[in-house]
Amino acid sequence: MNRHAVMRPHCAHIMLPVLISTALLSGMPYKELVRGFNRIRSHVSVRKITRPTLANLDFAAYDRNPLLYDPPARKPKKAPRQVAIEGLTFVGALKKPVLHLGATPLSDAEKQQPLAWKPFIKRAWQAVKDDKLQYCAGRINSYKWADPLVFQPYQEVTTLYIHFHEANAELWVKVEFAPWVDFIDEITDEDNDGCREIYGKLNTDGVNHDSLAKIIAWARHDYTARVLSASEMTDWATDLASYWYPTRNTDLLALADNGAWPDARTGKKALRELAGLTVVHPLAVIEGKPVSPDKPIYNVFVVEAATAHTASQHAVSGRTEAATAEKMLDVVLSDNFRSNNRIFTEEIARHGSYKQWEEANTPFFDALRSWLLEFPPEQMGLEGKGGWLFFRKSIDYILGGDLALQSELTNPLPHIIELKNYLAEGGVDLLFVAVPNKEEVYFDRISDSVPVPAISLVYPYGRKFLADLQQAGVEVVDLLPAFLKAKAEDVPAGIEVYQRQDTHWSGRGMEIAADLIAKRIKAFSWYQRFTDTVSYTLADTMVSRFGDLAERLPQDRQADCRPQLLPLRRVFSPDGTPYDGNHVAAPILLIGDSFTGVFELVDCKSAGIGSHIAYRTRIPVDIITSWGGGPMVRQKMLRMRGNYLDRKQVVVYLMVARDLFRYSQGWEPLLQGTEP
Repeated sequence: MNRHAVMRPHCAHIMLPVLISTALLSGMPYKELVRGFNRIRSHVSVRKITRPTLANLDFAAYDRNPLLYDPPARKPKKAPRQVAIEGLTFVGALKKPVLHLGATPLSDAEKQQPLAWKPFIKRAWQAVKDDKLQYCAGRINSYKWADPLVFQPYQEVTTLYIHFHEANAELWVKVEFAPWVDFIDEITDEDNDGCREIYGKLNTDGVNHDSLAKIIAWARHDYTARVLSASEMTDWATDLASYWYPTRNTDLLALADNGAWPDARTGKKALRELAGLTVVHPLAVIEGKPVSPDKPIYNVFVVEAATAHTASQHAVSGRTEAATAEKMLDVVLSDNFRSNNRIFTEEIARHGSYKQWEEANTPFFDALRSWLLEFPPEQMGLEGKGGWLFFRKSIDYILGGDLALQSELTNPLPHIIELKNYLAEGGVDLLFVAVPNKEEVYFDRISDSVPVPAISLVYPYGRKFLADLQQAGVEVVDLLPAFLKAKAEDVPAGIEVYQRQDTHWSGRGMEIAADLIAKRIKAFSWYQRFTDTVSYTLADTMVSRFGDLAERLPQDRQADCRPQLLPLRRVFSPDGTPYDGNHVAAPILLIGDSFTGVFELVDCKSAGIGSHIAYRTRIPVDIITSWGGGPMVRQKMLRMRGNYLDRKQVVVYLMVARDLFRYSQGWEPLLQGTEP
């Protein structure tokens, strides 16, 4: 990720000086710098935040964002009855509904501090630990009109305004209707953004008075008041990309050495909309591909204050040719490689061919397909048993058949082999690690209607894919048997291998993976000769995490989700500072998707798998994370570390297994030496 701060206006790069100056005069949280921006049709937004509080950054990210817009998958079968504005109370959840912001009692200052509802309510829970306020808006968001089978909400609370009236604080909200809601004639699109809206006072009668007072105090004195540091802003952008990734295919783009954007990789439609606008050292450029890999949408965040320009964080390109001949591949056939091959052979002997193996689990697959039909096709978060949530794309992977039969665009096998051969030319080994999907481990938590499979390795073609990789000379670190073994152990609730409401592993699952990867690294012959070791230390901590699947549930089910408390262990360097995975000279390079970033770059930080591999090997680990998915990280590695690969001994390529099946953006050929 590019950690540079945003540019200060410069006439050589900004072609809209008048627009910049008006941003400085505005009291609103951000200024949109793209002329003609449209929340439904635009492919790029550039938002300048002059006062980077957490509230202002959140609002810039969530307000009228085309990346978050979902085209209607299904419209209601019939229009509901006509309702006047006075009747738009959603069974009492909204009081005093009005058509325009000017009709509210909000002062001018209060109107200029709008808060994005979704991030606000999540952060408010962390501050107060009371979820009653979330239910207030949930009653509005989940209200169905003519056709309750329509999954997408007819209307949503999008914006909050805090109004102080005498000695009390009132919560006024903006309720936006989906563009396809055209059956309420009286309401209008006051801000002309494609979505009609109303305003009203949120009914908070069911919220504890003390809790509400604490939320208001937190919002006034922290959320909207405290200006974030440069590192906190970087953390904010990283968290944002990681939470949007599962359904928006988002990634943080690494920029060229000059820190300028757009660059040669920017989509043509976005370039046309930018009309020559260029920003230098933005806080973050988030590229998302929610609909198609051919239709990228960019969110660019520009912040007034700048941070130091750190040379070690530059994106670099090209393939160095210096001294690679001095490095030799570890040609000794590893115990891990031989053990994998033995296990793959024994599995076939035990279960029959992969086709026979699949047939043995037919009752499980059939029941899983039937269970999937219970949910609307656009619903990504699926409710299992006992509070467990699952991800539709992971279920699709399990039901996907032989991975080797995919088209050239989505078949990962030749692309991973291509990377292995490319690294081998420079004397660098490759270890490939496919992180099992949660559904492959906790299949018994899906539904009572889905029987336990006859063979606990539920997806035979995942095993076949790993065997095919090894047959082609790509060594793998096989996590699934270890995860199933750990699942069978008697452990207290809450420290399972995976998080219950998230697509990612828990600290326990992550450390199991770190153990296996570190064990393999320590078996390399070069490791035996390595003397410059580091004595890292561990410290216990706890992290509270909602999980990235909670927001993928229907609106009326989201309020039932509670954060899960996760025990983790942070890694510290000998000088007492948290481990930092930015080491261009480190002999170990870890690349991958969000599984390399969770607990490493988000949440408590320095407790992720890269840090734990460093702790176990006593060697620094260089970490490159692509929040946009594992297939994208190969090009990111070449841009950021192409000139430093001669310093590497091994690349550990780690990605979640589900992206091996029909990855939405496809697998591009390895563009060696391409300029970023």
